[in-house]
Amino acid sequence: MCPVRLLYVDGPMARATGRHGDESRALPRDLLLDVELRRGRLRKNLRETLRSAIQEGRLLAGTMLPSSRTLAADLGVSRGVVTDVYDQLAAEGYLVMTPRHAPTVGGVANAVRAEPEPTPPAWRFDFVATTPDVGLFPRRAWVRAVERSLRSAPADALGYGDSRGRIELRLAVADYLARVRGVRTGPERIVITQGFRQALDLLCRTLAARGSTTLAFETPSLPDAWATARASGLELVACPVDQDGLRVDRLHRMPAAAVVVTPAHQFPTGAVMAPTRRTALVSWAAGAGRLIVEDDYDAEFRFDRPAVGALQGLDPGRVVHVGTASKTLAPGVRLGWMSLPADLVGEVRASKAAADSGSPAIDQLALADLISTGEYDRQVGRARHLYRRRRDQLVDALSARLPQLPVDGAAAGLHVLLRLPDGVDDDEVAREAGRHGIGVRALSPMLLASGPERGLVLGYGRLRPDSIYKAVAALARIVKPAAG
Repeated sequence: MCPVRLLYVDGPMARATGRHGDESRALPRDLLLDVELRRGRLRKNLRETLRSAIQEGRLLAGTMLPSSRTLAADLGVSRGVVTDVYDQLAAEGYLVMTPRHAPTVGGVANAVRAEPEPTPPAWRFDFVATTPDVGLFPRRAWVRAVERSLRSAPADALGYGDSRGRIELRLAVADYLARVRGVRTGPERIVITQGFRQALDLLCRTLAARGSTTLAFETPSLPDAWATARASGLELVACPVDQDGLRVDRLHRMPAAAVVVTPAHQFPTGAVMAPTRRTALVSWAAGAGRLIVEDDYDAEFRFDRPAVGALQGLDPGRVVHVGTASKTLAPGVRLGWMSLPADLVGEVRASKAAADSGSPAIDQLALADLISTGEYDRQVGRARHLYRRRRDQLVDALSARLPQLPVDGAAAGLHVLLRLPDGVDDDEVAREAGRHGIGVRALSPMLLASGPERGLVLGYGRLRPDSIYKAVAALARIVKPAAG
């Protein structure tokens, strides 16, 4: 067998198609074909090889093949061999022949088709709480930031750099966190990640490598984070949450080496950790060399209460502060950051290098530009104003349609918790809502330890303002019979 690489010619047709229409199929590209160049079988082997490539979808409809002269030269055979093969495949409907043009692949149904990509549900009303309104993403500002970054970026920005992340972004994040969140850190102790999940994964792997076996989580909390922690081999224990945040008194009875908390705006209850609890939690960590992982969830979106500084400011040596641009910009940006205690930097840096050699450099430079120019703050301010209006509409609609059910966590963030009576099957309520085109998550699957609490977590980041009252009315028709 002789592997032959075929290069599709960049002829007039390819250039024209490149400007208009389906340029992805007609522009030049390589294709590796195995053709057995044996005397007496040249025509048959080349014909079967090309036919199979078309049937299998390796050569798509509209793809331009090399001219007979070019392919003959590549194979080292006479032009008549290739001409005969092309004519036969055209007669079978596999190729389209046009005078004075190279042949193109015809519209042939592929024998092998890739499985269709799963698509998220297209909800009529989307109450999913973990997603912001990506339509608010500042596209123009981002494009300008990317252009400025590309013009000014040093050549080494496009190479393998520091796995902690570009120094420009680490400096910008350190300044932003000190100014807005009261975080005490420096660029040397910041690691840029691809969101919270990667940050948690790197930390869990570091803890496991140090010999830790158990990690504490708030209950309720996000099951996605539990899966990340378990993948590193750690066992999980559940520490309850009340209206003042994490029950630190319960934490003292657990063998956990670290705890993951959301003190600024607990997910999903919306509780803010009380000052006495914050102090007690820092004491818990300092007393036995434990670690606190602070997920600064939704900290920028506060409406009816003063800003609460980051827990990390109380003890930078025991608290890892984690933040992301997923809610302030968009989840697809895939940029987050960790502010680490000094003794963790080396190990986490090595884990990050092993995971992906560092986050995308140009995106980091663009985010650094947004932060340093003040555009990031302006974007947060615009989003906060819009989300507050949606929050107000949602709370008003819930009060009108479901006045008997309490609503928690409305002072900040992008969601509220609609409490249901204990014993109600909130998971079935969520499934029934889904059958009516309403996307919503139940509270009970977020309980790491079993408990009686029931409810629905209602996000308003994806709800259009003109649809909020309709969405609540539709949800109320499902909730009322279940709640009694």
